[in-house]
Amino acid sequence: MAGDNSGAAFISGFLLGGIVGAAVGILIAPKAGSETRAELREQGEALRLRAEELAAQLRDRVRPAVEPVSEKAAPVVKRVAATVGREPAMPESEAALGPEGAAGETSVSDIGAQQA
Repeated sequence: MAGDNSGAAFISGFLLGGIVGAAVGILIAPKAGSETRAELREQGEALRLRAEELAAQLRDRVRPAVEPVSEKAAPVVKRVAATVGREPAMPESEAALGPEGAAGETSVSDIGAQQA
């Protein structure tokens, strides 16, 4: 629905509007080439810093929703990767669980048996 991605749409629109506005403002301003280049560098740096700030804010807002899903999916991803012959990197928090994982987890073979 329209409200589901309003944060991402706002950030995208904000960044695009800032870039377009800066470019138009610089291009129509009567300045020497060296002054224009210096201003472009300054505005580019300001936009980069603002984009980094917005990305950090977005990460902070999304992290609480992503971490639990990531933690629950990690053992299944490891088992699937092991089944196909690739072992993914194991974070320290999961290394403490050992090769069997946490109690009560559904294995890939359990999922296959349930579908059969």
